[in-house]
Parts: sequence; structure tokens; C-alpha cells
Amino acid sequence: MTTPAQGRRRLAVRSGALLVAAIAATATALAASASAAPTKAAAGASVYSVAPYVDMSNGQEPVLDTAITGHGLKAYTAAFVIGVGCNQEWGDTLPVGNDSYTDPEIARAKSEGASVIISSGGAAGEALAWTCTDQSAIQAGYQAIISDYGVNQLDFDVEGAAVADQTSATRNFTAMKALQAANPGLQFSMTLPVLPSGLTQDGVNILQSAKNVGVKINVVNIMTMDYYQGQQDMGAAAIQAAQSTLAQMQSVDPSYTYANLGITPMIGVNDDGSVFTTANAATVEQFAASNGVGRLAYWSIDRDQPCGASGSGIKPAASSTCSGVGDAKLAFADAFVPYTGSGGGSGGTTGGTTGGTTGGTTGGTTGGTTGGATGGSTGGSGCSASAWSSTSSYVPGDVVSYNGHQYTATYYSTGVTPGSAIAWNIWKDDGAC
Repeated sequence: MTTPAQGRRRLAVRSGALLVAAIAATATALAASASAAPTKAAAGASVYSVAPYVDMSNGQEPVLDTAITGHGLKAYTAAFVIGVGCNQEWGDTLPVGNDSYTDPEIARAKSEGASVIISSGGAAGEALAWTCTDQSAIQAGYQAIISDYGVNQLDFDVEGAAVADQTSATRNFTAMKALQAANPGLQFSMTLPVLPSGLTQDGVNILQSAKNVGVKINVVNIMTMDYYQGQQDMGAAAIQAAQSTLAQMQSVDPSYTYANLGITPMIGVNDDGSVFTTANAATVEQFAASNGVGRLAYWSIDRDQPCGASGSGIKPAASSTCSGVGDAKLAFADAFVPYTGSGGGSGGTTGGTTGGTTGGTTGGTTGGTTGGATGGSTGGSGCSASAWSSTSSYVPGDVVSYNGHQYTATYYSTGVTPGSAIAWNIWKDDGAC
């Protein structure tokens, strides 16, 4: 994920007096949070179920404050810590644990009730295991993040050439295995590039590297953005990417479930010109709720506001400080915050209703898919509604028949097959006919 502020100090002008006051006001809170023992929180049912990214180096702290105090945000992902040899610094070139801008921001957010995930890497930097070959220094560096900020959640955003560097990935997982043993309750996520068809082979290799080390990734967080495949429904593409990635995860380790998956779109205008809308966000949130997805995030809180003073201007290119769409400030936070990570029921109920006991008891996507497929294959052939056509466009309320079932459209669509995995909120299965 791109953060133009990486590699330089932030340019926002701040007075020395205000800075000293801010540090003094937050020093006590930061010290208390650093000394507190981290509390265990399970992926998929925790405060971290919604944790959008925040670029800690671009001067947009008031947006984060408003999201926490006015929109119910309970967690966020602070980006990015980068490795410089065997040292670490924030993207504005200030050291971890001694950043006179970022440290007070994190302390203030904690005092407002928000939990933080610290993310290393990003599009313009690399995590410590990719810049340092000293295993003990890597472990000590990550432990410093845990101790300095009192966190029990780390994220590693691996992009570009770093995804193919399995040697560094192995160093990273070796450090995490030791750190989890030393810090009970510590969890970590790997944030990786993805296409609607799933992870690249390099991404799958990273999963395999974790298994080889003997550590399980708590959350495989996929960046559902910048596919460079032209305009498409970015909500449906994110869901397809999630389904494809879970299949790849389970091919490496069958114990992975949706609770080990994170979905992170880029809100508004993406770098490739595609657009992720608030309607897309609602679709993804519904999918997450139906399947118990481990985490919803997005890039970024800093961008969750319209461009231009009027609030209605739309920019054709991606900006680091606004979404490029005309939605109200923090509209994407409002779309995601209702998610609590308590999913797994909706698909199972639908599966049980339309496909029998197997779908109902399995739950989530398995329930919906198994139930739908079973019902479709065993349904009668006396359907009176017109047959679904892949070339026709449908609007809410349209009724069709397909594979022995009748379906009612609940959303606008063209080419979305009733009963398919991505049709869960587009076609309502009315049962066999």
C-alpha cells in the first residue's frame, strides 16, 4: 500500500510549544500502555475485526481521532515501521519508540479507547527481517515494537520484490515463532498482494514458508486493490479474491478458515483507476458477517474523506489524503464498523433451508455453497419462471429459474450465475421448482 510520506519527515508545520505539550500530555498514557500485559484476542471475534490502516506520517491525525470518538472505531493499523539495516524507524525517518510525532498519536488514540496493530513494510519499505540477516537482532527489533507500544498484534505488509524473498520470510516467521512463545497472546498478520483469482505463487510460497517453520499465520490479509484488470465490480472482485485465497490457504494447511483471512480494499479511486465504493464496502461487510472473516481493513483512514473543500469534488487519480469519491467523511468507516467478526451463521442458515442438513450444520460459505448446490442438483424441472441468461441484465425483483431452482434478484447484475459463490447477496434462492 502506498504512503507518499515514507522516507521523509512529515511536512506539516507544528509549533514547538504545541509539540512539547502533546508529548507531555501523552507520555503517561504511552508508558502505562507499554507496561501493561497484552490481552489475548482471538481473530474473527475481537476488537481487531475492523482495523483500517492509518498512515502515521502524513498529518491526518484528526481523521483518526474523529473515527474513534465519533464513529465507533475500536482498532486501527498504524503504518509503517520500516527496516533500515538492523534498525527500525517510522516512515518519517524517526526511530521506533522515540518518534515525537507518532508516539503521542498512538498514545492519544489509546486514551480514546482504540487498540492498535503496528504494521511493518509497505510499498515503499520493508520489514526488519527483509533488511537484516541477524536473527537475534530481528527478534529484538520486533520485541521492541511490542514493548514500546504495549501491543499484541503485529502486521507485515509484504509487497513488490519482497514477496518473492522466501529467505527473508523464513527469518520473519522464525522470529514470530519465538516471540509468540515469549509473549502469550501475540498474533500477527501477513498482508499480501492478491488478484481476484487469489494470491500469486510467491504469496502461496510465503504461506508454505510459515508452515515449514512451524508457525501458523493468524491472519492472511489480502490487499483487494489495484488489480490492473480494467473496471470491474470491486466488491464482487474482493469476495472472489477472498474465496480463492482461502482455497489456497487450505491447500497449504487445511486448518485455515475464514477466521484466518483479512480483506483490505483501497477505498475510493485506486491507483489503477478502478473505484471501490461504499456500496462495495457494504457488500464486503455482509460477506464477512456471513462467513466469520478474521479482519476487515482498508487503505486508509487518511483517505476516508471527500476531495475538495466542497466535499463533492471527484479526483480522477488516487490521493493519499482523500478517496476521490463524493461520500461523506468516514463513510467507509461507517460501512465497516458494524462488523463484529461474529459471522458463520448466515450461509449456514441459507444452506440448511435450501440444501438440507449438511449445509445448515456446516455454516458460513460451506453451508451456503453446499446447500445451494445440493438443492440445485436435486430440484424439480417444472420451473415456470424464465430461464436465467448470462447475457441479460437483471434488476431487483426479477424472477428467473436456473438449475431446477427459482431465484429472485435482490441487486442489479449481469452475468452473475444464480447459486454461485459470489451470488450470495445478488440472487435470493426461492427453492426448488
